[in-house]
Amino acid sequence: MRDAMQIYRADVLIDGSGADPQRDVEIHVQDGVIQAVGPAGTLPYPANAVVFDNPGTTVLPGFIDGHVHLMFGTGPRTYDEVVTHDSDAVMLLRAVRNAELHLRAGVTTLRDAGARNRVTFDLRDGVAAGLVRSPRLLLCGRPLTITGGHFWWCHEEADGVDGVRIAARRLLKDGADFIKIMASGGAAHDSWCSSYTVAELEAAVTAAHDAGKKTMAHCLGADSITRAVDAGLDQVEHLNFLHRDGSRVFDEQLAELIVARDVIVSPTIQTTYRELEELEAKGEDLVAAERQLRDSYRYKIETKLDFVGRFHQLGAMIVAGTDAIQRFGDFALGLELLHRAGLSPMEVIVAATSLAARAIGLEETVGTLKPGLAADLIYLHGDPLLDLGALARVDAVVLGGELVVDQRREQAAERAARSIARQAGLVQA
Repeated sequence: MRDAMQIYRADVLIDGSGADPQRDVEIHVQDGVIQAVGPAGTLPYPANAVVFDNPGTTVLPGFIDGHVHLMFGTGPRTYDEVVTHDSDAVMLLRAVRNAELHLRAGVTTLRDAGARNRVTFDLRDGVAAGLVRSPRLLLCGRPLTITGGHFWWCHEEADGVDGVRIAARRLLKDGADFIKIMASGGAAHDSWCSSYTVAELEAAVTAAHDAGKKTMAHCLGADSITRAVDAGLDQVEHLNFLHRDGSRVFDEQLAELIVARDVIVSPTIQTTYRELEELEAKGEDLVAAERQLRDSYRYKIETKLDFVGRFHQLGAMIVAGTDAIQRFGDFALGLELLHRAGLSPMEVIVAATSLAARAIGLEETVGTLKPGLAADLIYLHGDPLLDLGALARVDAVVLGGELVVDQRREQAAERAARSIARQAGLVQA
């Protein structure tokens, strides 16, 4: 199929740039690259072209998740259980599963923000060897953290300016696509506390930028955000504005500085939302610890929605990222919450496509549907500009010009299998 031209037809096309939708469009693809986009029937193509049409759908660029942890996706197991008991091999197997789940949700590019040892590097090697299927991967490998700091068990602890510089260069030598640094604590342990000085953070930034790589900082505490911005980090994650007393207080002046310096804002808005839903579904039938957890989740979600809304009003560059710890394949939830925070449906789409591509330095490869870029596109059932829920209804996924998910074909195969099973008397009609 890759040798022949592919024609992907669309009732509605949203190209990811923020431009108005186009209707009745064809996307011509050759060797995994978009060759032309134009009105259906007006573009010439060879007689042996392969045509894919999915009426009633909207075509978008593939989604980009700017913050995941492929080794997790733990489900009912706790963070500590995974960190304490799982080997690198088990984490790698989970990463393979999680990559597939995200791909089926329409995520064709993801940036992994930290894994133990060589887990994600080994995954990338497996993808390159054709052993497993995955979205495009951008990897930091092991995140930089202070001795005993958040994610210390990934085994890239670094202290002091020289220590951080050496560790960053070691990661780049290992094949890191960007540098991730833990600017604050995390996982409910000293989350408010800054981990690195501005000088130490600057050492990581300089090492990355000298190699032409980008940087991101994990920032839960309010002071850690200030330090990360002062140090020149390209992107700040979470932005919880946590203080020692557990409060979360938005800093308008700091937010304005973030916008003025074009720092990318990655709020990872959906973390703990599903857990909050599960607790709220129990009503008041909760033990004291569950009630306390529910209230903390509520406070976190309510303040995060408020913070994202304020950043949006200031004109910040906000990108989509799940920080998928518990669940993969739930990408659309974060998009729904961005909309609830104040982004329009089109702004939400841009946050998950072209702006996300710019944030990770791949705007010349993915993020929009235009000639010269990779043919990464998704078919959604419905029009997300009219019904944002369509972002969760992914009918088909095309990765590098190859149709890798086709719900219609899968459903037809399932129906055929059930029919054969009934005829054989293996199941009841």
